[in-house]
Amino acid sequence: MLRTIVSGIAIAGVAFMLVVTMQEPGAWPALAAALLFAIGCLWERRYHAAQQGFPQDKRFNPTGERFVDPETGRVTSAWVDPATGERRYVDEGDPPSPSA
Repeated sequence: MLRTIVSGIAIAGVAFMLVVTMQEPGAWPALAAALLFAIGCLWERRYHAAQQGFPQDKRFNPTGERFVDPETGRVTSAWVDPATGERRYVDEGDPPSPSA
């Protein structure tokens, strides 16, 4: 959800800076920065799930179960195929650091 909001804001920023740059050509560096930001948001949105290892198969749904894998010490989530009951465990990264 947050990725969608940030991507939408980035695209709106590019559109706004395009209008500003058409009126004031000296604003092109801001347009370039907005474009880089938007491209970065869209790139991250497209490739984030693949890097995290989430099941690409649409049959799998998250169960909401999350735990720290005792072997790796990393947070792991469970995904299930409701039709067959097959489960997949996905590494979600390092556990959150304890709050002080």
